[in-house]
Amino acid sequence: MASHRSFLHVRLIILLSFLAGFHADRFASRFLQKALEFSRKDNVIVSPFSVREALAQVYVGVKGSAADELHSELHLTGHSKRESVEEFRRFRQILSPGGGATLKIANRIFVAHRFPVLLKYKELVRKIFRADAENINFLNSQLAASRINKWVATRTEYLIEEIVQPDDLGGDLRLMVINAIYFHGKWEIPFHPKNTDKSDFFIPGEGPVKVDMMHGLINVLYGRTDVLDAHAVELPYMNSNISMLVILPNNPNGLPKLERSLHKVNLLTLTSGFLKKKTYLSLPKFKIEFKLYLNRPLKSMGIKEIFGDPDFSDLTSPGERLFVSEVLQKAVIEVNEEGSTAAAVTASVTKSGPPMFNVNRPFLFAIKDQQRVYFVGRVRRLD
Repeated sequence: MASHRSFLHVRLIILLSFLAGFHADRFASRFLQKALEFSRKDNVIVSPFSVREALAQVYVGVKGSAADELHSELHLTGHSKRESVEEFRRFRQILSPGGGATLKIANRIFVAHRFPVLLKYKELVRKIFRADAENINFLNSQLAASRINKWVATRTEYLIEEIVQPDDLGGDLRLMVINAIYFHGKWEIPFHPKNTDKSDFFIPGEGPVKVDMMHGLINVLYGRTDVLDAHAVELPYMNSNISMLVILPNNPNGLPKLERSLHKVNLLTLTSGFLKKKTYLSLPKFKIEFKLYLNRPLKSMGIKEIFGDPDFSDLTSPGERLFVSEVLQKAVIEVNEEGSTAAAVTASVTKSGPPMFNVNRPFLFAIKDQQRVYFVGRVRRLD
């Protein structure tokens, strides 16, 4: 049996283009907080859903304290491994966002040539996550990188064509777990391109910059959330149960305070008390490309054991020592008049006309349905 210490790389590829339930949202809010805290970039997009699903596949393979830690921090339910991850299988059975939106989720486990992976692990991840294990020779780094990148490209409609380079692969790599998400949605009520103009977007401490601002009178859920000291709108995608939530702090410099308060709210139900009304909405067009190494955010959330010396004997033979060396997330989002490819004026209500929601300063957004948050992000700076 091998006694060397080898690496388990977890690669998460998240793509949002053209652009379960309570337990999943608890993870989503906390993960977003940590991702924002540890990110030095101005703009952020992450997928709590994808992180949780990929780590759930790691959970299936570990035992002992590492498994207990993941079970707790991922907010899984159930006593056995199978019961704890059953929600992911049920989700795929009901996944049907509708004719106006496309949501694709794919998983693949790349296994080093001749590395022993237990049959029971392969069968469980195939049944629950629809993830096949594919043998690959990481020592031939050029060919391995090409195969991995081709799989990623086909699952993301070729909008992400590269996730690994040959130098990322080597003889110490044993497994690579990949989760890819692709979303394409058109607004239920699109913005008319003729109404898009150059408007000011205020960057705290720097002043205004001119951006392409979309305008429209749109029927949306609109209201105030006192906990976050913000106003919010929810824009539905056509023929779909998926929508974009845009949260705008009332204070021009209130985004940091809003981010610190995210753990107090449920993003899935934030607009449950809102009224649907015609609203004058001004929303900037934007595109974000984002990459973040998640080891530090996850450790700060309490997910530590898998990075140390965990017991992976539910995945491989006891003699093979594995640990998670890297968790990476890569994402792209584009928002324009048609919809989303994969938001220092306070919103106000006047008696003489519809409310106005002018997203002309830093804001948060989320892509979600009634049960899951797929993407969340921050727009702080636009060019």
